[in-house]
This record gives sequence, C-alpha cells and structure tokens, in this order.
Amino acid sequence: MRCAQFRTALSARLDGEPAGLPDGRLDKHVARCAGCRDWLERAERLRGRVGVAATDGPSADWTAGLLTRLEDEGPRGPEQ
Repeated sequence: MRCAQFRTALSARLDGEPAGLPDGRLDKHVARCAGCRDWLERAERLRGRVGVAATDGPSADWTAGLLTRLEDEGPRGPEQ
C-alpha cells in the first residue's frame, strides 16, 4: 500500500470519518514512516489552526451567522 492511501485514511480519521483501514494498521504505518508521521503532525497543526480561526476573531461572527441561517433553512434537495 502506498503512503498516499495511508494519508487519505489518516485525513478521514482526523475528520471523524471512517478511515477504511484499521486504526492499528494506520498507527503502525505512521510509527514506521517518517514521511507520513510528518504529514500527520502538519495536518493536526493545520486542523488546530483552522478550528481556532473558525471560533475566534471577526470571522467567528460570520461563521456563526452562516451556520444559523443554514440550520434555519433546513436541508435542501436538488430541486430547490
């Protein structure tokens, strides 16, 4: 299996989605592969920065307003 496939699975796991691979297999690969370990560390830092940006500062009000409007509108089908 190539690193790109592991990184896709790691990305899914970071997003709380099914990784498609067992956690043990992902963890074992990251422990052995310096490139994927570095990739995962950078992805975790980026995720942390994005999370802070979405909840702090001027964009937080915009984000909160958008989410409120989307919740008020409810799900929309393709015909709407």
